[in-house]
Amino acid sequence: MSGIAFKDGDWIETARTGWGLEDRGGLLGDGLFETLHVIKGKAVRFDRHMARLARSASELGLPGPRDADGIAELIGELAARNALKDAVVRLTLTAGAGPRGLERPDELVPSLTLTAAPRKAPPASVALSLSEIRRSPASLTARHKTLSYMDNVQARRQARGQGADMALLTDTRGNLSGGDCANLFWLTSGEVFTPATACGVLAGTVRAEILDSMPVEAGAFPVDMLAGAEAVFVTNAVFGAVPVTTLDGRPVGSGELPAKIAAIFA
Repeated sequence: MSGIAFKDGDWIETARTGWGLEDRGGLLGDGLFETLHVIKGKAVRFDRHMARLARSASELGLPGPRDADGIAELIGELAARNALKDAVVRLTLTAGAGPRGLERPDELVPSLTLTAAPRKAPPASVALSLSEIRRSPASLTARHKTLSYMDNVQARRQARGQGADMALLTDTRGNLSGGDCANLFWLTSGEVFTPATACGVLAGTVRAEILDSMPVEAGAFPVDMLAGAEAVFVTNAVFGAVPVTTLDGRPVGSGELPAKIAAIFA
């Protein structure tokens, strides 16, 4: 779909947003991104997204965006230019152009791109398939929202091939980690549980909101913890929270979102 995008200070047609041939983001995955739900020009949980981006940029040695207010205005203008009231905006920050090889240039000139698309209606429920791909807790690509997303892409491809909507991944020790594009939660005996970030978990913005809203036990848990759960659900910035109905074709939980979780998104 043709539209308008923002790239490095210019408004351009999306057909012309391709990265330069020397951009490290495209060549090496040297960059970060954020996916934001935008309603009437306002990004939902914007501060959480910017805080996560800043933390990751600092740890990975990338110059993070310094003008959050300016980015918020650009996101609003981007949605308006594309006539979108309910949008998904992707912010992509790369290390910019560099010479051949792994070494970054002495002076980084990062590249910032914003693109927008209509937000699709969230799914009513999700069927999960346990993936053979495992996340390493020591991996930067597990802990940060980097451009290196091949594990997630392959996990999703395999899940779809097995008739599921989304892959469920474990860490290298066999502990629950999360969905290929979502954080994982479940309810047992009225208590909410989620894998800890030490299990190769990306600290999602919706995950953070739930943790700030109620007591949640985060830890290292085996896959069979889900078998006796009263409810299982996944979360991300685009669809909020969605109940899980099956894992590898077997029913899990009630198939409904717990009332105290649904209340957060009411």
